[in-house]
Amino acid sequence: MKPSAKLSKLIENISKSPGVYRFIDKEGTVLYVGKAINLNKRVKSYYQQFDRNSLRIQKLVSQINDISTTVVGSELEAILLETNLIKQLRPKYNILMKDDKNFVYIKITKNEDFPQISIVRKVENDGALYFGPKTAAGKVRKTLDVLKKIFPYRHCNLFLEQKDGTVKVSKATMKYPCLDYHIKRCIGPCVGNCTKEEYAEIIEQIIRFFKGNTEEIITGLATQMQKAAADKKFEKAAKLRDKLHAIQEISERQIVSAPNREDMDAIQFISQLGKVFFTLFMIRDGKLINQENFVFNATDSDEKNSDNDEILEAFLTQYYECATDFPKEILIPDSECAEMIEDWISKKAGKKVSIISPQKGEKKKILDLALNNVKNFVKQNQARWQSDEARKKKALSEIKEALGLTKDPKRIECFDISHLGGTDQVASMVVFENGAPEKKHYKRFKIKTVEEGKPDDFAAMLEVIKRRCLYLVNSKTDISIKLKKGIASGLIGKKHVGTAEILNLESLSVIKSIKFKSKNKDEQKQFVQALGIKAKKNRVYIECKKETSDMCEKLGFQQIKKLPEEIKQKKGCEYLLLNKSKYKEDKGFSIEPNLILIDGGKGQLSQGIKVLKELGLNIPLVAIAKKFENLFVPGKQDPIVLQKDSEGIYLLQQIRDESHRFAIEYNRNLRSKSMFK
Repeated sequence: MKPSAKLSKLIENISKSPGVYRFIDKEGTVLYVGKAINLNKRVKSYYQQFDRNSLRIQKLVSQINDISTTVVGSELEAILLETNLIKQLRPKYNILMKDDKNFVYIKITKNEDFPQISIVRKVENDGALYFGPKTAAGKVRKTLDVLKKIFPYRHCNLFLEQKDGTVKVSKATMKYPCLDYHIKRCIGPCVGNCTKEEYAEIIEQIIRFFKGNTEEIITGLATQMQKAAADKKFEKAAKLRDKLHAIQEISERQIVSAPNREDMDAIQFISQLGKVFFTLFMIRDGKLINQENFVFNATDSDEKNSDNDEILEAFLTQYYECATDFPKEILIPDSECAEMIEDWISKKAGKKVSIISPQKGEKKKILDLALNNVKNFVKQNQARWQSDEARKKKALSEIKEALGLTKDPKRIECFDISHLGGTDQVASMVVFENGAPEKKHYKRFKIKTVEEGKPDDFAAMLEVIKRRCLYLVNSKTDISIKLKKGIASGLIGKKHVGTAEILNLESLSVIKSIKFKSKNKDEQKQFVQALGIKAKKNRVYIECKKETSDMCEKLGFQQIKKLPEEIKQKKGCEYLLLNKSKYKEDKGFSIEPNLILIDGGKGQLSQGIKVLKELGLNIPLVAIAKKFENLFVPGKQDPIVLQKDSEGIYLLQQIRDESHRFAIEYNRNLRSKSMFK
C-alpha cells in the first residue's frame, strides 16, 4: 500500500533519530503510539510491508491521516516516552502495557555498612540509591556480571554490619566465604577482609559508572585489550572486548526522566518563515508525558532580543491563561521576561512556579531536547505545506502576479554564497519545482575567481550564476547527426561540422574515418560526443591514427588494455573507448528555470543582470533581502513587498532558507576536511 501524497511528503521528512511516532486519524484522534531507533525507517516499514502486516495493523494503516513524531536521545528514552504516552492516550490500536513492569532498576543499598547491588522492578522510599528505569533486564544482568569481574563487590544477600572495627554476619542463609571470594570476584567483607570504608570506595566507583562517568573505566579496558592483542593473547583480548562493549551499551544516561520526580514544563521556539514555532514538553513526576506544538505569527521589531522576549511573553501568557495543570518549574531559553511573568503565573496556579533558564546539567539537556524537537516540528510543518497542492498553486500564482511574470514560475532556482572570513568560499543552487524541493537537481560550487581570504560576495555571485547559465547557452547549440548507409554527417544549423563512419557490430560500435570540416574545437568535441550517443551499442570505440590519439582522449575517449575480438586491428591505428557516462545529460543544469532567485539585495541582483545580458538569456530574476523580506527586480528602484502572511512570500522564504542551509553545509564540510589535511 502506498501512502497519500501528503503522507509521503511527511514520511520523507521524518527524522532518522530514535523517538516516538503517533498515527492520527481524520478526527485528530491518536490511533497508535510506537517507538523506534530510526523513526524514518520504522514509519516507512508500515507501508513497505503492508501485505505482511496483521489485519489489525493493515486496518490501522488505512486510517492514518497524519503523523506526529517526537525525537529523543536514545532507544531507552523512546521506550520511556512511548510508555508514558500510551498510559496517557490509551490509543485504540496499541496493546496496553501494565504499569512499569517492563522496566527494571539497579538498587544499591547505600544505607547499609556493606551495600548490596540488586535488580528490582519497583522504586521504594527506603533510603537506597536507584538507577533506571532500564529497558532490558538481560542487558542489566550482563552488565552486573561484567562489573563483578572489574569491581570485587559482594553478590550475596548476607546481612553485614561493622561494630567496633569487627564485621558481624547475621541472618546467614548460605555458607561463607563463597566461591566468588575464592576466585577473587569479591573482596570478602564477610570474613573481615576489608573495612566498610574500603568497601565504600568500591561502591563509589560503581556509582560513578552508573552516573555515566565511565571514561576512566573504558580507557583502562581499552588499554588492557590492546596490550593483550599485542602480546598475542587473543582470547584474553576478546574477553576484554566483550567487557568493553557491555559497559558501553549500558553507560548512556537518560534525560527524559528526571531523577527527583519533578514536575516541569520545557519550552523552546524557533522564528522562521514569518512564523514562530513552539514546542512544549510536559514532564510530570519526572516523566515526559506529553508534547504540544504551536504556531504563532511573528511580530515586527528591529531588535532581535526584544523580539524573542515579546514572543516568549506572549506565548506564556496566552498558554497559561487557559492551562489547568501547572508545574513546579518552567524551563525556557535565555530571556529577560522570566521574572516579570513568574509572579503572574504563580498567582494563576495558586502556588509558587519558578521560571528558569538552565545553562548546564540535566535541565539544560531537557531544554536542548525540546529545541531538537521544535526544529523537527518546523521541518514537518514545511512538509505539510509542500504536500498541500492548493497552497503551493496559490503561492506560485502570487509570485507571478507580484513580479509581473507571464506564467507561474514552476521551476525556481536559488543561489547563495557562504564563506568564513573569505575562506572556503562556496555557493549553492537549490531547485524548487511546483513549490517543492527537487533535491536531485541541487548543485554546489567552489568559488574560483575570488582570492582566498578576500571575500567579495558580488564577484562570487556573478561567477556562480555565469557558470550555471553557460550550461543553458551550450545546450542551445545542438548538433544534429544524419546517418546514411553507415556514414554520419554532423550539422550545427546549416554548418557542416564533419563526417564519420559508424560500424555497429554484435556487442559494440566502432567510429571510423572521422573528418572534421569545422576547425572549432568545441564543435569538434560536440560532433564526436554526438557520434558516441548516436551509436547503437553501449560500448563505443574510436579508430584513430596514433598521432591523433591524444586529441581523442581530450574528446572523452580513454585508453584500453586489450582490443575486443570483434574489432579487426588496422595497421597504424589505435582504438580508444568512449566513456558515455561523461555525456549523460545533467537535468539539474539542462532545464531552464522560470525564475532565478538570489539571496541578497541590489548589489547581488546587478551581478545576475550582467550575466543574463552577456549570455543573451531572458530569464526572470529577483533578489530577496533578509531583513524585511523585500524583493528587488531589474528596472525597479523600489522593492516589491508581499504581505507577510502570503503564501508567495512563505514559499520564497523557504527556498531562500534552503539555499542558505545548503551553502553553509558545504562550507562546513570543506572546513572540516581542511582541518585534517
